[in-house]
Amino acid sequence: MASSAHGQQPDDCLRLSDIEIGHGFYEGIRHQTTHLATTDATRQLTEGILFRTFTHQQQVTDLIRRDGANPNSAPCLRPRLRVRGSGGSGRPYRLLALAIDNMSDNAIIEAVDSNGRWWPLALPHWSSPELEAAILNALIDGGARINGRGAYESVRMAVCAGNQSAANVFLAAGQELQYGMPPIMELPTPIFDRFGRRVSPGYEQRLLSIFRRFIQYDPTLAAEESRDGGNLIYMAARNERRPHSQAFIDSYLELLVENGSDVTAVNRGLTPLHVAAGAGSPYVADFLSRRVAAADINRGTRGTTGWHNETPLYLAVSGLDGAIRVSQAGHLPQDTRNRASGEIPLYEATIRSLLRSGADIGRLPITTPGDRRCRNLVLTQCTAVLNTDIHTGAMAALNAALAPQRPHEAEAISWRIAAMCFDQDAANDTIAATLTVRNSDMARRVCAAVDHFVKSALYASSNREVVGGTADVGGVTVRMPLQCFALRADSRPHQVVHTRGRVGVREVVQRARLDEAARHGIEEGAINKGFNEHWGSADCEFDGWQQLGRIDERGQWVTLGIN
Repeated sequence: MASSAHGQQPDDCLRLSDIEIGHGFYEGIRHQTTHLATTDATRQLTEGILFRTFTHQQQVTDLIRRDGANPNSAPCLRPRLRVRGSGGSGRPYRLLALAIDNMSDNAIIEAVDSNGRWWPLALPHWSSPELEAAILNALIDGGARINGRGAYESVRMAVCAGNQSAANVFLAAGQELQYGMPPIMELPTPIFDRFGRRVSPGYEQRLLSIFRRFIQYDPTLAAEESRDGGNLIYMAARNERRPHSQAFIDSYLELLVENGSDVTAVNRGLTPLHVAAGAGSPYVADFLSRRVAAADINRGTRGTTGWHNETPLYLAVSGLDGAIRVSQAGHLPQDTRNRASGEIPLYEATIRSLLRSGADIGRLPITTPGDRRCRNLVLTQCTAVLNTDIHTGAMAALNAALAPQRPHEAEAISWRIAAMCFDQDAANDTIAATLTVRNSDMARRVCAAVDHFVKSALYASSNREVVGGTADVGGVTVRMPLQCFALRADSRPHQVVHTRGRVGVREVVQRARLDEAARHGIEEGAINKGFNEHWGSADCEFDGWQQLGRIDERGQWVTLGIN
């Protein structure tokens, strides 16, 4: 769906011609409130706001002060939006909420039909942000509340709409932003029928700007909780479902963490990572996996009836297994099956994120056929991680770390002088930030291999030596990058050896991948090597990680301490 700079709502929304505006009483309570009524002035105020027919704030002020329109109707007298001809009671809204222009890519106003189904509704926009702000201020000056019981929906509407102008009006009013349900700072979620639809970068930028302004105004908003006691990170973990980008989720959650929100807070036996895993929220899971301690990656559920020490990985694969089975259930409605099919890649991505962060496959139960089916689903994702993330990530990390050195490759002397000024601490930070694996033996080995390669490259004669030229090995022409790892004992067949007792970083990373695959019973043939395929794994064999070292300045073999 294309989006303008200010958000464009889906084409399948209802328009004002498709709805009716209900005034007066809800059915069933008329006999209790016969002393209340909706005045003609309030009706005019409602219709002028919904249809955006006001051209000046004075029109609003006159209706309120001169004609007695109520901008803050009692709940039973609020305007209610219903699908035309449906006869339903309708969905009630505060006028202040209805006056806010929607700058998002999704509907935030809904009408209700007689069956209780909610239909997304697109309202027109005011002619300018200045007029919108003037109308909102006229309503507030006339008595419309932005805080107090139930009034949170107006501020929350500005958030969901991505409307910075409206948010600024509410902040300028100088009133306390009353906590409510849902919390003001909660991550907006898409309408159910629009599961899987992505929002635009422009909307994400506006949303972050609003959140930052609110936190600046009141930092305690980061401590808001849901009715069941979950913090905002917990709520994001439950509701993300990937309409937003990873960059947005990272920025939003970082804002919360910086202002005191706890990434490991336990609610009803679950941490936010448990919730993200069980809900299939891959971006929140990825953020949390990078922020929590290694022990929390494999932390079991606890303290609540119904939980039995399940890890986040177990919850994620259980969700995946359930989504697969629902998607294949012929007796279920097609909409239900389609939604389950859309959940499958979310759970798969969540599992891969957990595996990259050191989730322990060995903690999964294997007692029942269902347990074993789930474990096989995890092994499929583990194979994908080994094939797509590890080798590529290692090469990306060493290239990023060496990037400041590369411009000096033209002459050997330039390369050596630059190496003397090389910032190794910055390189280490780059390696840690670029590598996507952590908290496992494989991650430790790959990180150590990349680190040693980068340090060794600084002692090379040039970038050409680091990258490696072509060589005839066993009658085959291959490219051999810097062979900076020394084997204490080299038992490889001669036809795969370029320099006896030496291997390169590719071979070491491949060995780490193969060892990880073997640990989980994944066949060696399932791991794509990505280089010198004709040799199989023969060029990557060495007798244990303790045999991997380097040659020091005295020409002596020294262990790298990788085990």
